[in-house]
Amino acid sequence: MNIIFTTLAAILIFAVLVFIHELGHFIAAKLSGVKVNEFAIGMGPKLFGKQKGETLYSVRLIPIGGFCAMEGEDENTTDERALNNKKPYIRLIILVAGAFMNILLGFILIFSLTIGTAETVVPKVNSVTEGGAAEAAGLQDNDVILRANGKRVHIIEDLSWAMSNNSRENKELQLEVKNGGEKRTVSIVPETSNGKSSYGILLKTEQNGLFQTLRNSWYKTGFYSGVIIDSFISMIKGDIPISQISGPVGIVSEIGNVVEETRTTGWEGFQSLLALTILLTINLGVFNLFPIPALDGGRILFVLIEMVRRKPVPVEKEAIVHFAGFVLLIAFSIFIAFKDVFMLWG
Repeated sequence: MNIIFTTLAAILIFAVLVFIHELGHFIAAKLSGVKVNEFAIGMGPKLFGKQKGETLYSVRLIPIGGFCAMEGEDENTTDERALNNKKPYIRLIILVAGAFMNILLGFILIFSLTIGTAETVVPKVNSVTEGGAAEAAGLQDNDVILRANGKRVHIIEDLSWAMSNNSRENKELQLEVKNGGEKRTVSIVPETSNGKSSYGILLKTEQNGLFQTLRNSWYKTGFYSGVIIDSFISMIKGDIPISQISGPVGIVSEIGNVVEETRTTGWEGFQSLLALTILLTINLGVFNLFPIPALDGGRILFVLIEMVRRKPVPVEKEAIVHFAGFVLLIAFSIFIAFKDVFMLWG
């Protein structure tokens, strides 16, 4: 029974995220006067469709994926409403719109989860553990943490990320704090026990108002986007091992864990499912903007090259690059899927 719930939850989440992504392209294309031949939910053979004006709206067999087929997207055409005949900045807007919608969905979900809840609105110290690392470093009650290792701290996640990185590298945590108008810097050497680092800091929590929720939702969306970018760069540099990279199989497995939590804990588990959905939708949006052929970011790169050269790259050459990128992405996805299966069953 858990497999059924997991499968349905995974299909629903992926379907919604892809639908939102393609809807972004669709809305931007329509508003820009680009001809949309088909807007499809799902992939594979068409189950049914309805022609409305110039656009076919269809539902397809495989309930994961979807597409927004625009005139002139992958071929040359003389139609003045074709995508390839629009000005470069219009094409950029249309290409970015899908990722924007995914990230916007993440922002809305974060706002929905946190409005009216008690959380750390401002990174202000409530207390420090007596005899702990923070007290030894001179951190005091009511200190407002401004920066951690030189980076601004807007939300608790900024501080947690800095602590996590420091713990892995066994470094001091440099905090710039403010108390009563006076700024100072403290250096905290974390205490380590059983491989875990402890700083001995407890931050204040308060009820979220509308403005603070909007502010924190904005910063959390930016934080998660930044983590995804940092992780991608680390993966390219080889700092993150393949064993820590998850594909669809690993994601479905994680969804299964959260679904089981939802069945046993109710609302708390559902909140965890929404939190996972937030990470997935922001991940989908940000990853699609990476300059990888076959992704929106790869197409954006070609538009930027066109703007610099003042003439487009031949469609045939661009299509070859995107096809090669697509093949490599599929091959990498299959490799990661096998890795996930072996780890699950190993």
